[in-house]
Amino acid sequence: MHYQFKRVKFMNRSQFVMYGSIAVLLIYMTGATAFAGNAAVSEPVMTITDKVISSTVGGVVPNAITIAEMDTMGVDPSYYHMMLQPGTSGIFTVTVINKEDSAVTVNPKMVVTPYTYSYMDKSWVTITPAQKVLEAGEKAQFEIKVSIPEDAQVGSYAATISFMENVPQGDLMYPVFPGSVQLNVDVWIPPQVQILTTYIYDRVEAGKLYSYEIMLRNTGDSEIAIDPKLVENMYYPMVAERSSVAMDSAASMPYYGGYRQAFGTDAITITGPSTIKPGETAVVKVQVEVPGDAKGDFSGSIDLNVDDPGIQDYEEMVYLNFHVIVKPEKPYEIPFKVNDDGTVTIELRSYIYNVYPSSSSADPSFEVKLIDPQGKEVEVIQTGIKYGGSVTLGDIYYPVLKTSGNTSEYQGYSTDYVETYTVQASAGKWTLSVMPHNTENFEYSINIEFSQ
Repeated sequence: MHYQFKRVKFMNRSQFVMYGSIAVLLIYMTGATAFAGNAAVSEPVMTITDKVISSTVGGVVPNAITIAEMDTMGVDPSYYHMMLQPGTSGIFTVTVINKEDSAVTVNPKMVVTPYTYSYMDKSWVTITPAQKVLEAGEKAQFEIKVSIPEDAQVGSYAATISFMENVPQGDLMYPVFPGSVQLNVDVWIPPQVQILTTYIYDRVEAGKLYSYEIMLRNTGDSEIAIDPKLVENMYYPMVAERSSVAMDSAASMPYYGGYRQAFGTDAITITGPSTIKPGETAVVKVQVEVPGDAKGDFSGSIDLNVDDPGIQDYEEMVYLNFHVIVKPEKPYEIPFKVNDDGTVTIELRSYIYNVYPSSSSADPSFEVKLIDPQGKEVEVIQTGIKYGGSVTLGDIYYPVLKTSGNTSEYQGYSTDYVETYTVQASAGKWTLSVMPHNTENFEYSINIEFSQ
């Protein structure tokens, strides 16, 4: 006879902060919606030939956006993505169908879409034919050619190409553009430098010193300059307070209800070469000296400042997160009941996420005590240890050279550690006492098999 008694999971600090932030955001959105409901309501109306768009907007969040009869022009595809290098071009075809009961003249053109970042220059796009009359129900194909200039900067560009006479343009927060195709183009050149370490996340102890390495490989035929600099994440005060706070002092302000950085940037030292020669793998060393009174988390990043035009600004950032671990003073106690004599199997499991694979990281462990119904401590026997985890080749946007053995190209997403204990138990009320080490979360399960 067998049954599962209890199972519980403890949230670590990072999970608590994340869920708490989501809760705060939901409360804020609820308040904003309530404000919108009490605000004055406007109903902007825009005409497209004989078709009407109406919307109701109030406060911060639009209550409704209603589009009526906007399917008079069919466009396929409605979205297209291209990757092109400077000096090259690409072509794709759009099929347009006239759903009207009468002939229409199609004049395709680029229109400006609100909130669009890096809008594409009109000179990059050529549409053929430039104009065409479509009878009722008739289909036609338009060829769209995108030509990237030789001097175009690496980055992502967007454009909206409309095949209708008029397109909604106004104060709508989220305007709809019927009869159009959304075009996105990534302009890129082959990067010369591979960044093999993209993040450093670790649990650290107050008063201890930690060392890490960032690996970079030059696969090109010219020397590349680098200049790594530490960038501390900026946490701004609440909206109502921002106007009175200088940008320079914002980093020291509390965020999300009062949390601060666990320690200052002076605790982190970065050393490394200023250039990477062709075919060379360079190492940027990061040393973290955690102050003795540190508590909480440090979040920031290292801007490698790689002089490689094929790498965009956000791609040369190595993200940092250090969590100063909390050591409990007392063990966690779990009471449970054994209905009949039998064997009790205890399983303790710890999950460790996004940890830098350094030699300083120690395995989780547990001090386990078991108190019988008479209040006496009973010896428990550890019958097994199990390791598990998941591994990635890193968040690298370009091919990685194959190597043998474990190198910095391999980065672990998580580690799963399990300890198993057994004891012969008599009927009655028992207590399991667990003191965790080198971990801030664990799950437990107590399985009882009754004697036959």
